[in-house]
Amino acid sequence: MSSVFKDMDQDDRLDTLERKVKKLERNVNGGSKMSGIIKDLIGMECTIDGDGFFSTRCTILDVDDEWVKLIVHEKKKDLTKIIRIDNIESITLD
Repeated sequence: MSSVFKDMDQDDRLDTLERKVKKLERNVNGGSKMSGIIKDLIGMECTIDGDGFFSTRCTILDVDDEWVKLIVHEKKKDLTKIIRIDNIESITLD
């Protein structure tokens, strides 16, 4: 196996381990505080900013400790997306 593939495999393993450590930390600390805040926003329209999102209008449908399910309101149609809470930088209520 070439060194490029070994490096990619190691990077994937490190990413997986980092996610597992974050999840364990959340469980030890009583869950994600952000998910608790977002749970109060279920059904509300808002604008989110974050990794891959900039002033994206959406409606929050559901949330758990790691993921948020939302409807993204785009010009032509609405899309249902599931994103990681870690990717959200801010939420503004419309």
